[in-house]
Amino acid sequence: MSSSQPIDDPDELAILLYEFITAPTFYAKQRLVEGNADLLLSNEADSALAALILEYDEHEQMRESLNLHRRILERCRREGIREAFFEVRKQIGETRTLEDLSPDEVQALVTMIGEFITTASWDEARAYLDEHPELLQPAADAVIERLIETHTRRHEVNVVRHLVINRDLLRAVREMGADVAFGRLADPPDTLDMLVENTIAVLTERPGERASWQRTVQMSRVRAAELGDEPTRRLLEAIDRLLDGRPLADIAPDVTGEHAAAWQRIAAAAGEA
Repeated sequence: MSSSQPIDDPDELAILLYEFITAPTFYAKQRLVEGNADLLLSNEADSALAALILEYDEHEQMRESLNLHRRILERCRREGIREAFFEVRKQIGETRTLEDLSPDEVQALVTMIGEFITTASWDEARAYLDEHPELLQPAADAVIERLIETHTRRHEVNVVRHLVINRDLLRAVREMGADVAFGRLADPPDTLDMLVENTIAVLTERPGERASWQRTVQMSRVRAAELGDEPTRRLLEAIDRLLDGRPLADIAPDVTGEHAAAWQRIAAAAGEA
């Protein structure tokens, strides 16, 4: 079932892999694979996951999650999609989806989510999560997704942004553990500096990592768009085009302030490379 044909649009593959890894339930993951088997079961998808696993070599829980998703796709190629996911769900014990919950159970999760995202500090959020581990269940993630969809239709950008940030935090806790997930909030990296330094490094010192860094950039574009962070999305789009081999003179991101300064640093290094 795997494909040896080149992928026409690497952006599409990166977005699909991001959606596959972050899908809240294995039923959702199955539907995604069934609808995009040509891409997700391709050799390119397997290579992309292998590269991500290498990138997260020092992050055990993230590496384990990526390995799990890679094994699922390998099993889909070997056994068929429905058969592979049936066995995965049986092994992991995921049996309840949003559709399985009663209205009262859904409302209880909505209430917990509202209380969690309105805590006064990250310390209080962690304490609340310790008392309400139900928020780490797939059904809670599905409820948050439903809330994001609802508020997106209402064009309530700030509410959507807040929900996305907290959804990603809960997913990080599931993937990496509470210490790592909340620790990143207490001491967050400078995102723009990280983008600049990694991009310059693959352009000048580590060309062998260019393809894997480009996939990271593409996935980051998806999240920036989801958060409504247009300046960062535009900067990431420009970096993606540069990594794709477009001439520097043809790339002019519409950014200002610190994002413009970040692009100027990258462009200066690219001009010297």
